Amino acid sequence: MNIVRIGACLALVAGLTGCGHNLYVVGRTTGIQGKTRIVTAGNHSGSISMDLGGKTYTGQWVYAPTGGAVGVGTTSGFVGGQPAMATSTVSAMPASGPGSVIASAPDGSSLRCTFTYSEWGATGMGVCQDNKGELYDLQIN
Repeated sequence: MNIVRIGACLALVAGLTGCGHNLYVVGRTTGIQGKTRIVTAGNHSGSISMDLGGKTYTGQWVYAPTGGAVGVGTTSGFVGGQPAMATSTVSAMPASGPGSVIASAPDGSSLRCTFTYSEWGATGMGVCQDNKGELYDLQIN
């Protein structure tokens, strides 16, 4: 069994206090397996290093949350017989979206992954493919 080690380049303090995620990878035809834990510390991108099948792939990962909204409301009326006005602002932060990993090994091999991630459940899933065509299922929790 090959172990996948993925590490985002983060400051030591962020690495100690940030949230982490487990990643599980399994080759669809080869059965190559790997699992790792990464620390994201609230970042949506970073450097990555991955050992898979005896090769070390280095590159970048990115997660792009989509959606979200900002709303502004104003109301007016009377309070104690005097005119009054109130204004409020509401925002909704995005909580899910797509992500990708693009990495290469010194021998020219490449690995590309796409995934969908949900911040509400702190989970995701996707697919990776190496330059030889092998597909890997990816789970994040």
